Amino acid sequence: MRHYLVSIIDPGKEKLVTDILHEIEGVEVERIPKPAKANGQPKSKAKKRVYTVKEKRFMAELTQAVQEVKDHVSGKKKLQSAREFLNEL
Repeated sequence: MRHYLVSIIDPGKEKLVTDILHEIEGVEVERIPKPAKANGQPKSKAKKRVYTVKEKRFMAELTQAVQEVKDHVSGKKKLQSAREFLNEL
């Protein structure tokens, strides 16, 4: 028994190639699953995670904090020093 690896580049031709191979007597066709992505997840669409209200609030506050730091670095906003912050407590 010999094995051949056939790579079909055009997805539209997959059915045509499979049909042709099935018509040949003595040829067995086996489909190999697509390899997983580099990060280990399959290419299928995963369900999108639903965040809780607490998680949404945390992400919004974190996004706002990052934006404030970016504004400070670019000179658009002046942040208080750590000493000033501790004196408020």
